[in-house]
Amino acid sequence: MTKTVEITPFFKQLSKENQDILLQNGVETFVREGTTLFYEGDEAKSIYLIKSGKVRLSKMTIDHKRFFLHLKQEHEIVGEFSLFNDMSVSMTAEVIEDSKLIKFNRDHLEALFLQNGEIAVSFIKLFARNTQSTQAKFSDLLLYGKVGALYSILIRFSNSYGVNYHNDILLTVKLTNQDIANYIGTSRETTNRMLQDLKKDKIIAFLNGNILIKNIDYLKNHLRCGKCPVEICTI
Repeated sequence: MTKTVEITPFFKQLSKENQDILLQNGVETFVREGTTLFYEGDEAKSIYLIKSGKVRLSKMTIDHKRFFLHLKQEHEIVGEFSLFNDMSVSMTAEVIEDSKLIKFNRDHLEALFLQNGEIAVSFIKLFARNTQSTQAKFSDLLLYGKVGALYSILIRFSNSYGVNYHNDILLTVKLTNQDIANYIGTSRETTNRMLQDLKKDKIIAFLNGNILIKNIDYLKNHLRCGKCPVEICTI
């Protein structure tokens, strides 16, 4: 099965020479599922490149509920938001499956940027793109409510983890109703009702526990999609 949308991840956007330079400045480490790389509020010390596996980023709301923001995968960067500033870490990063990571010391990485402007510019572009993606997600929640937030998350997962399955889009990551609820800031019960409504209307279905999107245009039309570059409509 082929990916629904081809998006070149950060590491693959670098030239082969700069890929090698970046790797030389990091240390490969194996991290088990359930490990927390850093907590919201920690001092920023390390940046990570995912060689394999997945890392989820989240924030804690004022009423102490976990709000999921991003799910990073192979060749993507985790923790870039702590570069170029002395502020504490703004999100919690949790490894959700056994992963191989390249760990970079933040100070060493910033020193590399002084020597290699191309790598520095690539990180600045990455930071800007991820900031836009987060802002767009909150915009969908504010403008279109819980239903719109659900549709937005399904579209984002289809762009990041969707593969073509006949004429439909199969999400290759398994998402529980609680997972989705944490991505859109609502209860599991509310999420379950909204998903069942979509299933009843044949907008989505389920295949071996994975979500199958049967009518992506319905979701996009509700949000009036079309203006955002696909690179920022990801998870």
